[in-house]
Amino acid sequence: MTLFFRLKNKIHRLLGKTFTPKVAPDNHQTTVDDWTAYYEKRAEIYSENANTETPKVSILVLTYNNLHYTKLCLKSIYCNTMYPNYEVIVADNASSDKTPDWLRGFAETHSNMKLILNQKNLGFAAGNNQMAREASGEYVIFLNNDTVVTKRWVEGLLAYMQNDPSVGLVGPVTNSTGNEARILTDYVSPSEMEAHADNLKREMANQSFDIRMLAFYCVMARKDQFEEIGGLDERFLVGMFEDDDLAVRYHQAGLRVLCAEDVFIHHFQSISFAKLEDETYQKIFSENRKKYEEKWGRAWEPYKARE
Repeated sequence: MTLFFRLKNKIHRLLGKTFTPKVAPDNHQTTVDDWTAYYEKRAEIYSENANTETPKVSILVLTYNNLHYTKLCLKSIYCNTMYPNYEVIVADNASSDKTPDWLRGFAETHSNMKLILNQKNLGFAAGNNQMAREASGEYVIFLNNDTVVTKRWVEGLLAYMQNDPSVGLVGPVTNSTGNEARILTDYVSPSEMEAHADNLKREMANQSFDIRMLAFYCVMARKDQFEEIGGLDERFLVGMFEDDDLAVRYHQAGLRVLCAEDVFIHHFQSISFAKLEDETYQKIFSENRKKYEEKWGRAWEPYKARE
């Protein structure tokens, strides 16, 4: 950690605040390109010979433009996913940039990747439900394309599911999200981020806590259970509140929603929403909040960061 970030962290702790270095400046992809270059220099560890004695895991990635983030996300998956039996399903929601062409080329060189190119934007909920239906894994991981995964992330999440059948959803901690899953971080480079994740895995081994909601930047579920509960509610157009709604349904079914303290995923957060005008964003937020409150007959309560 640099002296600058040590001082910033100390000041923010004294002020009772959380400080996270802004490694992905808005409207500036230099940092993302630098991180991608780091993973492009790394050898991919994927093997075509899957170990079928282990449960199959389907990693689901929904894309819509923002190609530089998608490249980084997929490269990190194939460099850091050590789990021996997985597939990757990517559904593109009619991107208008070069995303579809790049994905076609990437899929040709990765035999465990299935590509879906939608002719129209189905939205976040419908796009994820579509991939879940196509998944052949016993477990599914919903992963945003603005994330970077770390070593043994699949094994880390899967352990909680296998050790406790009452766990319905499990997700990692991260540098950027709107509730208690966010933790203090001080890294800048991808190598520092991975070292941070390794330290966390050792220091917080087997530690987790029940959480009100898991944001869908990275969530593992059992495929059959997810389908039985009804998947994501597609009335929440574009995005927002579908993850809140799903957590309520899992809790009502007597299932736990769990945050794993020993699994870390980097999240750039709200890359697509950042391109919306404030007025448009607030309109979508208000409309989806109203739908949520009408559905459940109660006011939605904002989330709090951890102490």
